[in-house]
Amino acid sequence: MNRLPALIALLTASGMAHAANLPAFEVTCPTDLSVRAKAGGPVYLNDKPLVLHKLSEQFFEAKGEGVTLSISLNADGSPTVSYTGKQGANGICEKTEEEAPAADESAEPMAE
Repeated sequence: MNRLPALIALLTASGMAHAANLPAFEVTCPTDLSVRAKAGGPVYLNDKPLVLHKLSEQFFEAKGEGVTLSISLNADGSPTVSYTGKQGANGICEKTEEEAPAADESAEPMAE
């Protein structure tokens, strides 16, 4: 019986179970990398799941696609995310800003 698939599934599930204090977040890293995480994991890079490792209560690493994400939790629980990629690429990721709502076009024009 081949035990490798069961072992991989067990290790993946156990890594995600231990990331319970990872908050949900969405950031953009230099070189157009889009990173998002669900609370407790998993973490996605450009919509592809990464392997998440909990190194301590405040520090996680997510690896895959030739990229390593370092996720540290600040005192307020918000994440700081940096990345190291292929050929020495690296940088600090920034929170993805939500688009500002468009001006309300149904508003009445100002009287002249």
